Amino acid sequence: MGFYFCEESDYKAKTLKELRKMGCKCPDPLYYLDEKDEKKQKAKQRSIERNQDDDNRTDQKKLHDFAETKILKLVISENNSNEVYAIVNHNDHIETFSLSSSRALHWLTNEHSNFGNSNNIYSPDFYKTILHNLKSKAIMNCTKTAIIYNRIAQIKNEIWYDLGNPKWQAIKISEGKVKTVKLDKDSPIFRRSQSLFQQITPRKGTNLSLDQLVNLLHIADKDKLVFKINLICLFLQSCSIPMIVFDGHAGSIKSTVTGAVKSIVDPSASRNLDNISAMAEKPNDLVIQFFNRYLASFDNVSYIDSKISDVMCRAITGSSNQRRKLYTDEDESIHSFRSKIVLNGVIPTLEYPDLQTRLITYERKTLDEHNRISDEEFDKQFKELLPSVLGQIFITLAKALEKFDKLKDTIKPKTRLADFEIYGEIISRCLGNPKNKFLNQYYDKVSERNISNQENYPIVETIQILMKGRKFYRDSVLNFHTEIAKILELDLKIPLTTKYLKFPKYHNQVTKNLKIVIPLLKTSGFDVKSYHWTLEDPTFTKNATIIEIKKIDHQKTLEKESEIESSLSSLPSLKKKEAQKDSKSSEDTSEDSENQNSTPSLKSKASSHKKQSSESSEDSEDKIRKYYCYTCDAGEFGENESTSLNGNIVEFHRKQGHDVRLWEKKEDV
Repeated sequence: MGFYFCEESDYKAKTLKELRKMGCKCPDPLYYLDEKDEKKQKAKQRSIERNQDDDNRTDQKKLHDFAETKILKLVISENNSNEVYAIVNHNDHIETFSLSSSRALHWLTNEHSNFGNSNNIYSPDFYKTILHNLKSKAIMNCTKTAIIYNRIAQIKNEIWYDLGNPKWQAIKISEGKVKTVKLDKDSPIFRRSQSLFQQITPRKGTNLSLDQLVNLLHIADKDKLVFKINLICLFLQSCSIPMIVFDGHAGSIKSTVTGAVKSIVDPSASRNLDNISAMAEKPNDLVIQFFNRYLASFDNVSYIDSKISDVMCRAITGSSNQRRKLYTDEDESIHSFRSKIVLNGVIPTLEYPDLQTRLITYERKTLDEHNRISDEEFDKQFKELLPSVLGQIFITLAKALEKFDKLKDTIKPKTRLADFEIYGEIISRCLGNPKNKFLNQYYDKVSERNISNQENYPIVETIQILMKGRKFYRDSVLNFHTEIAKILELDLKIPLTTKYLKFPKYHNQVTKNLKIVIPLLKTSGFDVKSYHWTLEDPTFTKNATIIEIKKIDHQKTLEKESEIESSLSSLPSLKKKEAQKDSKSSEDTSEDSENQNSTPSLKSKASSHKKQSSESSEDSEDKIRKYYCYTCDAGEFGENESTSLNGNIVEFHRKQGHDVRLWEKKEDV
């Protein structure tokens, strides 16, 4: 335990409350370590200083030993396996820095100036040697590892927000509580990169602060709720939150709005427009940008390639990146990073579907001479609003943490960003919105994105027209391309020669285009696949590329169940009982089987049929058990019917993934 000290009255007490009772009126009393520990530490320092004249140690060794007395704790970073962080008590507050950083070098140089009677001035290499020695001892002595946080830490049911101020204070958000605390050696460990800037102190404002903010940012009315939730969720460090994207024409304050989001969550400068930067063009450089920022904000992004898209996806979900430290050695530097992202400019295309599903695009109201303001006026209004916006965000998060355990299991996510859906819906209710209002509007945004993508990729609409009135389609890629190209020009009135058209202009481009739009086709109700024809069947040339399209039947399971009931009901009573008995026996022996409630396999049906035939040959003469392929619209096949080309016909159709069902018919007499 430590104690609080009042500089004005020289009072000291173990708790702040006791100090106030003694008459202390200091706005921010100093906090010291336990008196015994402090006395021991001072005695050790005096002993070192007293024995300096008789000490045979070198100046480096003396400073090394002195530095060890000043370090409260050493940890190896889980984020970067090559970094050791020191926690020191400096200027009456706890401070954290990497022993490899320039901050550590400045700290040790400053401590040396306050230590001993040496009048010598040493080069930076003198201090780097000491820091390197401290780092090596920590690594080789199995020092504990810890997550090093950047700006925000989310641990269980608590959120810690580093204010970045000289006092090393943080906002601690727990269930129903928000308070300002001083970081200590037992708090989450925060590092402060050069890009981190001090955040303004939040204050409790009105419940209209967020509404005033979205009006200032000119967010479109239909996007206001989802944007507010998205903004609040950016403070959830451990969750994957969609990237915020602003698009629009020149003069639509894209840069201003992007900088505002950065200023709210993770400021890197005092001016709004200084909170945006250019996106690195190389993946490794982009990793460093993400590693050094809790929220990365990019301005006027004009192009995103596959490698950059991959890094951005990994940043949103949390990942690690390995790279060699130097080209002359074999060591790797491993950076684990998770970052929130906001950008303006180009919207990532469907060529990168993983990134598409991790972003939300927000529209803004049109600006004209009546509602446009200068950058100076915007900054003024924004700075006045920011403290109360932060206050409302932190209070809302405290309410959400309080309700999370109770509500989380009642919300069933539909997209890959499950945490965002769950927290978003809970936060929405904490803001006073009715149940599922946020989820419905978010799903509308997802649908808008899919519709927009379909407009950009007309191959989706051509397939929809092609499959009109059909359940199944299969043909060579050449014939398929001929058909959809005809639909494109005749039905959609789009010439195939149109420049920049996202449509396969030649049949050898079909497969590549289909891979891009498969997610859209699935949402439209179509299962599309391509494969090579390897069968000895003259229908198609051997090794030709085949395109196969099936309508997705969401009632397939129910149909299978009704099929079983139908087949059982058509059997004589004795057979029905035996079939039910066989079915029950099969369920008992494979209780955990994946297909327990699905249609029986061909083999089980065949064995059941043989058993029934042997018991009642008279009935078998009246009924012939056959199968029908509803995919090819062909049949009826006997269960043992074979051809020299394809073997067992029923098995052949099933291997092709066709919908083959049991079909019974009385033989004509």
